[in-house]
Amino acid sequence: MTSVTTATSLYNKQVSLLKNIYDKKGQGAVRNSVGKLYEDLCYHILNKIDPSLKIVKNDYLTVYSKSKKYKIKNIQVDWHVYKDNELVLIIECKTYLDVCYLKRAIDDFEIIRKVKKDVPSIIFAGQNAVGKNAWGYYSEEYNFDTFFVNTTKNRNSKKPIYKTCDPIDANEIRRFEKHVKNIIQR
Repeated sequence: MTSVTTATSLYNKQVSLLKNIYDKKGQGAVRNSVGKLYEDLCYHILNKIDPSLKIVKNDYLTVYSKSKKYKIKNIQVDWHVYKDNELVLIIECKTYLDVCYLKRAIDDFEIIRKVKKDVPSIIFAGQNAVGKNAWGYYSEEYNFDTFFVNTTKNRNSKKPIYKTCDPIDANEIRRFEKHVKNIIQR
């Protein structure tokens, strides 16, 4: 099975269950399930690209203030990807990316880079909900790559994924796969 086949199969299976989850447990349960779906999707693609990768969730890092008097012990993004025990990639996954999620991801990316190294960072999301000016600003000012993997690239809050079952964009999955391969082969 290719990464695209694996991703599409996993996505279709999980998204088909969302309406039933909504009917039985409500909006919060659907939101949680959809969020986990994109994390799972990303994980399975990464694992298909290179099964030797160590893909870690809850890989909390500790950062210290300049004076070393203060510390934060919970800096992380969804996936920290290691190859041969070296952090080679960090990925934040979202069902949809709005400006507050974008700012948070960028902040986490920047802090992780101070602790580890200038590691490549990716936002892996279903759809985009960031306005044009905010997108332009953050894309120009910060170093990260983004992959919107649903065929409908821009989010419409009146058409949530659990209702539309918006399909996966096979070309975007291939683009993500190629990008990750280039990173891990450096």
